Amino acid sequence: MAGLAGGYSLVGFLKKDAYNYIDKQRREQIVDGDAESAIAYLEGKAEADPMRSNNHKQTTIFGFGLVLDETIASYTWLLKSLLEVMCQKMPSVVVTDGDEAMREAVRVVFPRATHRLCGWHFEKNVTSNVKDAALRARFNRWLYADIAVNEFLTEWSQAVEEFSLQDSLWANQVFGKKEMWANAYLRDKFCAGIRTTSRCEGINSVAKNFLQSKHGMLELVQNLELMVRDYRNNELLVQFRSIDSVPVMTTSLESLERCAASVYTHAIFGDVRNEIVGVASVNLVRLQRSLTTKIYTMDEYGQPGREIVVLYDKNMGRMKCGCNFWNKYGYPCKHMFFVMKHEHLPNIPNRLVLKRWTKNAKALEAYEEKIDVGADQACLLHHGALHSACHWLFFLGSQKYDLFQMAMKGIRNLCAHLEGYVATEDNVFSTKGDGVIRDPVAVRTKGAPKSRNCRGRKRRCTECRNPGHTKRRYPRKKTSHGMEMEDGCTTGFDSDALEEIKMFNHMEEVS
Repeated sequence: MAGLAGGYSLVGFLKKDAYNYIDKQRREQIVDGDAESAIAYLEGKAEADPMRSNNHKQTTIFGFGLVLDETIASYTWLLKSLLEVMCQKMPSVVVTDGDEAMREAVRVVFPRATHRLCGWHFEKNVTSNVKDAALRARFNRWLYADIAVNEFLTEWSQAVEEFSLQDSLWANQVFGKKEMWANAYLRDKFCAGIRTTSRCEGINSVAKNFLQSKHGMLELVQNLELMVRDYRNNELLVQFRSIDSVPVMTTSLESLERCAASVYTHAIFGDVRNEIVGVASVNLVRLQRSLTTKIYTMDEYGQPGREIVVLYDKNMGRMKCGCNFWNKYGYPCKHMFFVMKHEHLPNIPNRLVLKRWTKNAKALEAYEEKIDVGADQACLLHHGALHSACHWLFFLGSQKYDLFQMAMKGIRNLCAHLEGYVATEDNVFSTKGDGVIRDPVAVRTKGAPKSRNCRGRKRRCTECRNPGHTKRRYPRKKTSHGMEMEDGCTTGFDSDALEEIKMFNHMEEVS
């Protein structure tokens, strides 16, 4: 401010005045209480911004929850609230770090969801409890290798005998949760490539740029909104690049690659192209026919004898691979692309294109289907769909001035047209109640306590070398020589030496 004004004398106020003004503004915002002001702010946001998703493999923030503590009851309330705003849409997979309270809450609220433990946290747990390198290698294989359930159980039984794990409490507890971490039980589940909580950790890292410990609850939600805006802007940018640019074709299967580039977003296309390149490592073992279905048996270079079967029905356009790659990731594997190459297919069959990974995943047609829900939920879904569509309108209309004028003219005409059909009605969202929400009580969080930078070596007395005091801060007491000495300090000096020390200390204090 001093630089903009031309000097400190021209600013017109002191630094203390600025701090006082900011503090006054903060207090005026929360005159009804911090929690009450935050709730009122969120109610206003609910009317303008009811929903959010992403088809670019970016982290999508559906909402934030502020809980009283980290107990089963608090987590259950949080997940039920999320389920309510998502119109009772159950998630298919939930990934957590293994917290017991969260695990129980997920079991109660999302009973049909696949609860997966974070791979990074599980590896860390194994490293802390297993000292044998060979056994750690086994756990790493069970965590990531694409093996069948019976193969995993056989290897576990062998490991129990080899490493004497029969009486290991930790090993028995881990085996009891095998459905939550062993890939043999999770390889058929669609997880969109997510197997760790690193995305949540990434959100925490970004949130530190927007949040401070001194913020109140109202400032908390306002700054979280700024963070969400940043995420949404990134989504608009990648969506614009996916539509406005075409990747360079690099493989020999150019028609299939070009089809993938026109259908998938850039982020997914990169993964799909890797599978097209992987066709070179696939060998055909035999080809059989059963009615209208062709049975392709193949193996991969460097893995002879490990056969993989792909079924293809040309009439129905169906294709199924035994590696379960499509069920897990949502796009064709290299074995499927090998069959497409062998059948001379110019395009990827429509049945193999998962809409959530396409450029048109958020097309307006996706929201036109009539949903059989209650009136309030239907209004919420319609509002959210329109809000999502308008985000793209805002982005395009702001690129050039003529596009801006065109967008504004269209919005005015559309609003005038709709006003002729719809009468003004009361807001469907619930308004704030008469009761006042009081600020919550601060509680201790889980985990190790945070270290304080101010902690260090305690200062010691220069005379007795004991901590917690200095020689000048001692309560004094009378000695046998009639002088005062610091309590706790001992000395072998005679009376003359003590007088000299007393005089020296007095002169030092005066100086």
